Amino acid sequence: LRKSLNMKKQMFEINSFNELENIIKSNKGILLIDFTSPACGPCLMLTPVLEKLVDENICSVASINILENRELAREFKISVTPTIAIAKDNKIIESFLGYQPFESWVEIIEKINASHNK
Repeated sequence: LRKSLNMKKQMFEINSFNELENIIKSNKGILLIDFTSPACGPCLMLTPVLEKLVDENICSVASINILENRELAREFKISVTPTIAIAKDNKIIESFLGYQPFESWVEIIEKINASHNK
């Protein structure tokens, strides 16, 4: 029996609303949308955590630098970085503020998958 192959999870850098919308619509599974800033200490700590989630094929990540994409930040009412919005099934289902360690993200994603696969 041959297992179906999952699509490899990816990390995207987003520079426009259209790019973000296309990635949300085309993404299979969970997409973490990382609203970040290069001067933000917790954002810098979060980057390797997000990269590990992608490397371990747990989820895809779309990263948005709010200093370079102020309109996107306004559109999503981002006032704190890091803010992570979670998209599944073509829509944003929840968001988190601040740094979360790798294990916490794995737990959050597992709970979302369990509740959305019922």
